[in-house]
Amino acid sequence: MSEEEVRTYREEGAVKLSAILAPDWVTRIGEGIDEALYGQWQDERVVKYDTSELADMLLANGGTVLSDARAAAIEKRGRFLTMIGAWTVNDKIRDAALNSPLGYIAGRLFGASKVNFYDDQTLTKEPGTREYTAFHTDEPYYHLHGDQVCGMWVSPDIVTEESGAMRYVRGSHRWGTYFRPNSFVNQQTLGELLDPSLDDDAQVHLPDIEGNEGDYDIVTYPSNPGDVLVHHSNLIHGSKPNYLGDRARRAVSFRYAGDDVTYHFHKSAPPQPHHRHALKDGDVLDCDQFPVVWRR
Repeated sequence: MSEEEVRTYREEGAVKLSAILAPDWVTRIGEGIDEALYGQWQDERVVKYDTSELADMLLANGGTVLSDARAAAIEKRGRFLTMIGAWTVNDKIRDAALNSPLGYIAGRLFGASKVNFYDDQTLTKEPGTREYTAFHTDEPYYHLHGDQVCGMWVSPDIVTEESGAMRYVRGSHRWGTYFRPNSFVNQQTLGELLDPSLDDDAQVHLPDIEGNEGDYDIVTYPSNPGDVLVHHSNLIHGSKPNYLGDRARRAVSFRYAGDDVTYHFHKSAPPQPHHRHALKDGDVLDCDQFPVVWRR
Protein backbone atom coordinates (compact mmCIF):
# COMPACT_ATOMS: atom_id res chain seq x y z
CA MET A 1 0.00 0.00 0.00
CA SER A 2 1.05 3.55 -0.68
CA GLU A 3 0.69 6.45 1.73
CA GLU A 4 -1.77 7.93 -0.78
CA GLU A 5 -4.00 4.86 -0.44
CA VAL A 6 -3.88 5.11 3.35
CA ARG A 7 -4.81 8.81 3.10
CA THR A 8 -7.68 8.03 0.72
CA TYR A 9 -9.14 5.49 3.13
CA ARG A 10 -8.96 7.83 6.09
CA GLU A 11 -10.28 10.91 4.30
CA GLU A 12 -12.80 9.43 1.87
CA GLY A 13 -13.78 6.37 3.89
CA ALA A 14 -13.16 3.90 1.05
CA VAL A 15 -10.19 2.84 -1.03
CA LYS A 16 -9.61 0.38 -3.84
CA LEU A 17 -6.38 -1.59 -3.38
CA SER A 18 -5.66 -3.00 -6.83
CA ALA A 19 -4.05 -6.43 -7.31
CA ILE A 20 -3.02 -6.68 -3.66
CA LEU A 21 -4.24 -10.21 -2.88
CA ALA A 22 -2.36 -13.17 -4.35
CA PRO A 23 -4.18 -15.52 -6.77
CA ASP A 24 -4.08 -18.50 -4.40
CA TRP A 25 -6.04 -16.51 -1.79
CA VAL A 26 -8.54 -15.37 -4.42
CA THR A 27 -9.09 -18.95 -5.60
CA ARG A 28 -9.48 -20.18 -2.03
CA ILE A 29 -12.04 -17.48 -1.23
CA GLY A 30 -14.03 -18.30 -4.38
CA GLU A 31 -14.14 -21.98 -3.48
CA GLY A 32 -15.18 -21.09 0.07
CA ILE A 33 -18.06 -18.90 -1.15
CA ASP A 34 -19.46 -21.69 -3.31
CA GLU A 35 -19.11 -24.26 -0.54
CA ALA A 36 -20.74 -22.00 2.04
CA LEU A 37 -23.68 -20.75 -0.02
CA TYR A 38 -24.45 -23.93 -1.94
CA GLY A 39 -23.17 -26.70 0.33
CA GLN A 40 -23.52 -25.35 3.87
CA TRP A 41 -26.66 -23.21 3.50
CA GLN A 42 -28.66 -25.46 5.82
CA ASP A 43 -26.13 -25.24 8.67
CA GLU A 44 -28.02 -23.93 11.69
CA ARG A 45 -24.95 -22.27 13.22
CA VAL A 46 -24.98 -19.34 10.79
CA VAL A 47 -27.45 -16.65 9.75
CA LYS A 48 -28.74 -16.75 6.16
CA TYR A 49 -30.85 -14.34 4.11
CA ASP A 50 -32.47 -14.91 0.74
CA THR A 51 -32.91 -11.24 -0.05
CA SER A 52 -34.70 -11.97 -3.33
CA GLU A 53 -37.28 -13.96 -1.39
CA LEU A 54 -37.71 -11.02 1.00
CA ALA A 55 -38.25 -8.64 -1.92
CA ASP A 56 -40.96 -10.90 -3.37
CA MET A 57 -42.65 -11.14 0.03
CA LEU A 58 -42.70 -7.36 0.45
CA LEU A 59 -44.16 -6.86 -3.02
CA ALA A 60 -46.81 -9.54 -2.43
CA ASN A 61 -47.90 -7.69 0.71
CA GLY A 62 -48.19 -4.31 -0.98
CA GLY A 63 -44.73 -3.03 -0.12
CA THR A 64 -42.10 -1.51 -2.37
CA VAL A 65 -38.52 -2.39 -3.26
CA LEU A 66 -35.81 -0.49 -5.09
CA SER A 67 -35.97 -1.27 -8.79
CA ASP A 68 -35.58 0.14 -12.29
CA ALA A 69 -36.95 -0.72 -15.72
CA ARG A 70 -33.96 -2.83 -16.69
CA ALA A 71 -34.08 -4.87 -13.48
CA ALA A 72 -37.84 -5.40 -13.74
CA ALA A 73 -37.43 -6.72 -17.29
CA ILE A 74 -35.09 -9.56 -16.22
CA GLU A 75 -36.86 -12.82 -17.01
CA LYS A 76 -34.44 -15.51 -15.84
CA ARG A 77 -33.90 -14.30 -12.31
CA GLY A 78 -31.03 -15.02 -9.96
CA ARG A 79 -31.01 -14.83 -6.19
CA PHE A 80 -29.34 -12.45 -3.79
CA LEU A 81 -28.01 -14.76 -1.05
CA THR A 82 -26.16 -13.71 2.11
CA MET A 83 -24.57 -15.71 4.93
CA ILE A 84 -23.26 -14.11 8.11
CA GLY A 85 -20.50 -15.97 9.92
CA ALA A 86 -19.44 -18.36 7.18
CA TRP A 87 -15.97 -18.42 8.75
CA THR A 88 -17.39 -20.51 11.59
CA VAL A 89 -18.41 -23.33 9.22
CA ASN A 90 -16.12 -23.01 6.19
CA ASP A 91 -12.39 -23.66 6.55
CA LYS A 92 -11.38 -21.71 3.43
CA ILE A 93 -13.16 -18.53 4.45
CA ARG A 94 -11.82 -18.97 7.97
CA ASP A 95 -8.28 -19.36 6.64
CA ALA A 96 -8.56 -16.17 4.56
CA ALA A 97 -10.07 -14.26 7.48
CA LEU A 98 -7.40 -15.22 9.99
CA ASN A 99 -4.24 -15.97 7.98
CA SER A 100 -4.29 -13.88 4.80
CA PRO A 101 -2.67 -10.41 4.53
CA LEU A 102 -6.05 -8.74 5.19
CA GLY A 103 -5.34 -8.25 8.90
CA TYR A 104 -2.05 -6.52 8.12
CA ILE A 105 -3.76 -4.33 5.52
CA ALA A 106 -6.33 -3.26 8.13
CA GLY A 107 -3.57 -2.44 10.59
CA ARG A 108 -1.83 -0.22 8.04
CA LEU A 109 -5.01 1.63 7.15
CA PHE A 110 -6.00 2.09 10.81
CA GLY A 111 -2.51 2.96 12.02
CA ALA A 112 -3.19 0.38 14.73
CA SER A 113 -0.87 -1.78 16.80
CA LYS A 114 -3.20 -4.82 16.65
CA VAL A 115 -6.18 -6.01 14.65
CA ASN A 116 -9.09 -8.29 15.62
CA PHE A 117 -11.22 -10.20 13.15
CA TYR A 118 -14.90 -9.53 13.86
CA ASP A 119 -17.03 -11.44 11.33
CA ASP A 120 -17.77 -12.00 7.66
CA GLN A 121 -20.63 -11.45 5.26
CA THR A 122 -20.48 -13.97 2.43
CA LEU A 123 -22.78 -13.29 -0.49
CA THR A 124 -23.65 -13.65 -4.13
CA LYS A 125 -25.80 -11.86 -6.64
CA GLU A 126 -26.43 -14.64 -9.09
CA PRO A 127 -26.76 -13.85 -12.82
CA GLY A 128 -29.95 -11.87 -13.35
CA THR A 129 -30.40 -10.71 -9.75
CA ARG A 130 -32.97 -7.88 -9.75
CA GLU A 131 -32.38 -6.63 -6.23
CA TYR A 132 -30.47 -3.51 -5.30
CA THR A 133 -28.40 -3.37 -2.14
CA ALA A 134 -29.91 -0.22 -0.67
CA PHE A 135 -27.47 2.40 0.57
CA HIS A 136 -26.65 1.69 4.22
CA THR A 137 -23.84 1.72 6.78
CA ASP A 138 -22.47 -1.36 8.54
CA GLU A 139 -22.05 0.21 11.98
CA PRO A 140 -25.60 -0.53 13.30
CA TYR A 141 -25.28 -4.21 12.36
CA TYR A 142 -22.21 -4.68 14.60
CA HIS A 143 -21.81 -4.88 18.37
CA LEU A 144 -18.82 -2.56 18.34
CA HIS A 145 -17.79 0.93 19.44
CA GLY A 146 -14.83 2.75 17.95
CA ASP A 147 -13.51 4.38 14.79
CA GLN A 148 -11.12 1.66 13.60
CA VAL A 149 -13.66 -0.71 12.05
CA CYS A 150 -13.68 -1.63 8.37
CA GLY A 151 -15.12 -4.04 5.86
CA MET A 152 -12.81 -5.58 3.25
CA TRP A 153 -14.78 -6.55 0.16
CA VAL A 154 -13.11 -9.30 -1.85
CA SER A 155 -14.58 -10.85 -5.00
CA PRO A 156 -13.14 -13.76 -7.02
CA ASP A 157 -15.09 -12.46 -10.04
CA ILE A 158 -14.64 -9.61 -12.50
CA VAL A 159 -17.16 -7.08 -11.15
CA THR A 160 -18.41 -4.29 -13.42
CA GLU A 161 -21.08 -1.63 -13.09
CA GLU A 162 -23.31 -4.01 -15.05
CA SER A 163 -22.90 -6.82 -12.50
CA GLY A 164 -23.32 -4.69 -9.37
CA ALA A 165 -20.04 -2.94 -8.55
CA MET A 166 -19.76 -1.42 -5.08
CA ARG A 167 -20.73 2.25 -4.68
CA TYR A 168 -19.64 4.56 -1.85
CA VAL A 169 -20.70 8.02 -0.64
CA ARG A 170 -17.29 9.54 -0.10
CA GLY A 171 -16.70 11.24 3.23
CA SER A 172 -20.02 10.13 4.75
CA HIS A 173 -18.18 8.33 7.57
CA ARG A 174 -17.31 11.78 8.94
CA TRP A 175 -20.84 13.19 8.96
CA GLY A 176 -21.14 12.48 12.69
CA THR A 177 -24.45 10.70 12.14
CA TYR A 178 -25.43 7.10 12.88
CA PHE A 179 -28.09 5.53 10.69
CA ARG A 180 -30.65 2.81 11.33
CA PRO A 181 -30.13 -0.52 9.55
CA ASN A 182 -32.44 -1.27 6.64
CA SER A 183 -33.78 -4.33 4.85
CA PHE A 184 -31.27 -3.97 1.95
CA VAL A 185 -34.01 -4.14 -0.73
CA ASN A 186 -35.40 -0.73 0.24
CA GLN A 187 -34.85 2.02 2.81
CA GLN A 188 -37.39 0.56 5.23
CA THR A 189 -35.63 0.20 8.59
CA LEU A 190 -35.56 -3.12 10.43
CA GLY A 191 -37.66 -1.46 13.12
CA GLU A 192 -40.31 -0.53 10.58
CA LEU A 193 -40.18 -3.97 9.02
CA LEU A 194 -39.98 -6.18 12.10
CA ASP A 195 -40.38 -4.46 15.48
CA PRO A 196 -40.31 -0.73 16.44
CA SER A 197 -38.35 -1.61 19.59
CA LEU A 198 -35.34 -2.34 17.38
CA ASP A 199 -35.04 1.34 16.47
CA ASP A 200 -32.26 3.05 18.42
CA ASP A 201 -32.93 6.68 19.38
CA ALA A 202 -29.27 7.50 18.68
CA GLN A 203 -29.75 6.45 15.04
CA VAL A 204 -31.67 8.30 12.33
CA HIS A 205 -33.26 7.31 9.05
CA LEU A 206 -30.89 7.36 6.08
CA PRO A 207 -31.72 10.09 3.51
CA ASP A 208 -33.10 9.11 0.10
CA ILE A 209 -29.79 8.85 -1.70
CA GLU A 210 -31.09 6.58 -4.48
CA GLY A 211 -33.65 9.25 -5.40
CA ASN A 212 -31.19 12.15 -5.21
CA GLU A 213 -27.84 10.78 -6.35
CA GLY A 214 -26.76 14.10 -7.84
CA ASP A 215 -26.68 15.59 -4.35
CA TYR A 216 -23.99 13.19 -3.13
CA ASP A 217 -20.36 12.42 -3.95
CA ILE A 218 -20.76 8.80 -5.07
CA VAL A 219 -17.84 6.76 -6.38
CA THR A 220 -18.22 3.36 -8.07
CA TYR A 221 -15.41 0.81 -7.82
CA PRO A 222 -15.48 -2.00 -10.40
CA SER A 223 -13.00 -4.68 -9.36
CA ASN A 224 -10.90 -7.55 -10.65
CA PRO A 225 -9.85 -10.73 -8.81
CA GLY A 226 -7.04 -9.73 -6.46
CA ASP A 227 -8.44 -6.27 -5.73
CA VAL A 228 -9.57 -5.45 -2.20
CA LEU A 229 -12.14 -2.72 -1.56
CA VAL A 230 -11.95 -1.35 1.98
CA HIS A 231 -14.57 0.89 3.60
CA HIS A 232 -15.11 2.40 7.04
CA SER A 233 -17.98 0.83 8.97
CA ASN A 234 -19.92 4.11 9.06
CA LEU A 235 -19.47 4.90 5.37
CA ILE A 236 -22.66 4.83 3.31
CA HIS A 237 -22.44 2.25 0.53
CA GLY A 238 -24.59 0.02 -1.66
CA SER A 239 -24.85 -1.54 -5.12
CA LYS A 240 -27.19 -2.03 -8.03
CA PRO A 241 -28.60 -5.29 -9.45
CA ASN A 242 -26.58 -7.84 -11.38
CA TYR A 243 -28.08 -7.17 -14.80
CA LEU A 244 -25.83 -9.73 -16.49
CA GLY A 245 -27.24 -13.13 -17.34
CA ASP A 246 -23.93 -14.95 -17.56
CA ARG A 247 -21.86 -13.83 -14.58
CA ALA A 248 -22.31 -14.06 -10.81
CA ARG A 249 -21.09 -11.38 -8.43
CA ARG A 250 -19.69 -13.33 -5.48
CA ALA A 251 -17.89 -11.69 -2.57
CA VAL A 252 -16.88 -11.90 1.05
CA SER A 253 -16.82 -8.78 3.21
CA PHE A 254 -14.30 -9.50 5.98
CA ARG A 255 -14.73 -7.21 9.03
CA TYR A 256 -11.76 -6.07 11.14
CA ALA A 257 -11.33 -3.83 14.20
CA GLY A 258 -8.33 -1.92 15.59
CA ASP A 259 -6.96 -0.55 18.86
CA ASP A 260 -9.75 1.85 19.79
CA VAL A 261 -12.59 -0.65 19.37
CA THR A 262 -14.49 -2.19 22.27
CA TYR A 263 -17.57 -4.37 22.51
CA HIS A 264 -20.88 -2.50 22.57
CA PHE A 265 -24.27 -4.18 22.24
CA HIS A 266 -26.53 -2.55 19.64
CA LYS A 267 -30.19 -3.48 19.93
CA SER A 268 -30.55 -2.54 16.26
CA ALA A 269 -28.25 -5.37 15.13
CA PRO A 270 -29.89 -8.52 13.71
CA PRO A 271 -29.47 -11.75 15.72
CA GLN A 272 -25.99 -13.28 15.59
CA PRO A 273 -26.36 -16.71 17.20
CA HIS A 274 -22.88 -17.79 16.09
CA HIS A 275 -21.38 -15.15 18.41
CA ARG A 276 -20.41 -16.98 21.59
CA HIS A 277 -18.56 -14.93 24.19
CA ALA A 278 -18.98 -13.32 27.61
CA LEU A 279 -18.04 -9.75 26.66
CA LYS A 280 -19.79 -6.76 28.20
CA ASP A 281 -20.01 -3.19 26.97
CA GLY A 282 -16.58 -1.57 27.11
CA ASP A 283 -14.59 -4.82 27.06
CA VAL A 284 -11.70 -5.22 24.62
CA LEU A 285 -12.50 -7.72 21.88
CA ASP A 286 -9.61 -10.16 22.38
CA CYS A 287 -11.19 -13.62 22.72
CA ASP A 288 -11.75 -16.76 20.66
CA GLN A 289 -14.81 -15.22 18.98
CA PHE A 290 -12.93 -12.09 17.88
CA PRO A 291 -9.33 -13.27 17.58
CA VAL A 292 -6.28 -11.04 17.17
CA VAL A 293 -5.02 -11.67 13.63
CA TRP A 294 -2.16 -9.17 13.44
CA ARG A 295 0.14 -7.25 15.80
CA ARG A 296 2.70 -4.61 14.92
